Amino acid sequence: MVHFLLIRHGESKDNLSGVWAGWKDAPLSNHGMNQAEALAESLSSIKLSTIYSSDLLRAKTTAAALKKKQLHADVPHHELSALREQHFGIGEGMKFSRMEPGLSLEDHYARGKYPAIFDRQQSFPGGESLDDVAKRAESVIEAVLLPHLLQEKEEKEKQVLRTVAIVSHGLFIGELMSSIIQRDPATKSTHNSHDFRGTRNTAWMRVEITLQNESGQSDPLSDIIAHWRVKVSAINEHSHLSKVHRQKGGIGSLAHDAAQKDIRTFFGKRSSESQSKSVKSARAKPY
Repeated sequence: MVHFLLIRHGESKDNLSGVWAGWKDAPLSNHGMNQAEALAESLSSIKLSTIYSSDLLRAKTTAAALKKKQLHADVPHHELSALREQHFGIGEGMKFSRMEPGLSLEDHYARGKYPAIFDRQQSFPGGESLDDVAKRAESVIEAVLLPHLLQEKEEKEKQVLRTVAIVSHGLFIGELMSSIIQRDPATKSTHNSHDFRGTRNTAWMRVEITLQNESGQSDPLSDIIAHWRVKVSAINEHSHLSKVHRQKGGIGSLAHDAAQKDIRTFFGKRSSESQSKSVKSARAKPY
């Protein structure tokens, strides 16, 4: 059995702006970094064999925080473009809009409005549909999940629990979870895709997967790959956020700067900058 933790990134600047973020590469906010650090602390006792993340800044920064708190610093971290959020085409970076009665989608676009699209086969021009994202999720199952499952089968006698963290984005995680449970009819009957939507920033899902054939025997390999036993043991787990509060004065909503650990260091930096400017100004005077 392999445990997979599917983790949404921390709050980004785009999350605060109410825009279609997609592949737009916004950094974490200060609050988002605090969320990531709280997540990392809460999972520090779990030995991760590998960390994967999308190559977008908000996800890979969250993954880096996760790795930093691991007791073994050599845990590998792989960045994969396949783990990116849905691409929103011409809607990238544009404000969310409501659908206005009597207007076609093309009319909305012409007016600079980008409402949510609920048809899985439709997309913003130049972007991905949810069905496209689901295909990407299938490729991640084949390229990322399956190799770990096969490796775990080979090392089963070692009795070592393998836990893999995947740091990605809300919509993509929903599609990946849906694709995973499709492979186990029993689990599929107890969950639907809506169970995996609305994941909070740095919240996570845990899915436990075992490969086996219908008879429970170890051969043939093709039969094992075809039959999954899937258990979803956590959905939208975010108890680590209970003590994470947004910093006051708008600081929590600023883009994260590693030099700004808290309000004191923030104002300390500003103070130092002001003093530096004063010194430069004084030197510039002819008297």
